[in-house]
Amino acid sequence: METMPFAGGVVRFGPFELNVRSGELRTRGYRIALQEQPLRVLIALLDRPGEIVSRDELCSHLWPHGTFVDFEHSLNAAVRRLRVALGDDAGVPRFVETIHKRGYRFLALNPLPLWMDQRRAAPATIAHIVRTRARLAVLPFGPCDGFTEGLTDEAMTQLTQACPRHIGVIARASVERARRDGGSAAEIGTVLGADYLVEGQVRRDGDRVRVTAQLIESQDETHLWARTFDRVVVDTLSVQTEIAAEIAKAVADALAVTGRASA
Repeated sequence: METMPFAGGVVRFGPFELNVRSGELRTRGYRIALQEQPLRVLIALLDRPGEIVSRDELCSHLWPHGTFVDFEHSLNAAVRRLRVALGDDAGVPRFVETIHKRGYRFLALNPLPLWMDQRRAAPATIAHIVRTRARLAVLPFGPCDGFTEGLTDEAMTQLTQACPRHIGVIARASVERARRDGGSAAEIGTVLGADYLVEGQVRRDGDRVRVTAQLIESQDETHLWARTFDRVVVDTLSVQTEIAAEIAKAVADALAVTGRASA
């Protein structure tokens, strides 16, 4: 591999650490398997954070002159494998943004070499990642039944509409895969690349329901907001829509206070 400016050092971004010399990518002490081509893509993007790296430039990093491959297909596959390793989502990117017909951009203003004296670094420099949108995962409300399934779907819809420029809601299929694997809020957040989680429970007593919902900051596993909703179920769809709308507004307001969202 050609020598990059980071060679010999470890670069940290979000919950990840990349040892450029050894090619090891780790998160919270665990090594993440990363093949040679996705690794080269990551290094090339880290070398120019916040800038567009063209597809032609990435191809030159991946394949020496004279190599005969299907460049378009192979580059797409390498980027896709990199996103899987980072738990990234092309639709709501946390790290690797696709610039249509041009290339890719790493969404960090300044990945931080670990040898840097952080006491002398500007606050913006030592921030994990600077992005335009906070990533939010809505975990399935429990226990699983028709009412909670509908409430989860409605909450995702309402949250997606609440602040589309500032909150990126992660796709339900991705959330369900991560939830099946189990783990703490921090572990689920790392797998999904989610800054925040919304979760809740539903209890019943005849035609009455009590819905408890919480907003959790995934990495430090702290509650930012929680509320209980009591309703008499006469029209199921109306109750789901009403509660989901209140959850969405409360979550948007809570994130606005943290500076991560604004209507």
